[in-house]
Amino acid sequence: MRVLLILFFAILFIGFLRKKINDKYEFIQHLLQIAFYALIFLFIYILGMHFLGNSI
Repeated sequence: MRVLLILFFAILFIGFLRKKINDKYEFIQHLLQIAFYALIFLFIYILGMHFLGNSI
């Protein structure tokens, strides 16, 4: 359950950071977007495993 909380707050933090960084730094925006989607995928995967009974 601790992993889910850490992932949730990391997703919120990266989402907030993406909004604060200027659009002229396109490479950083791209890297943050990749990390954002990877964390969302990982969060949904671990949450699904949790509800299916194969929790970490």
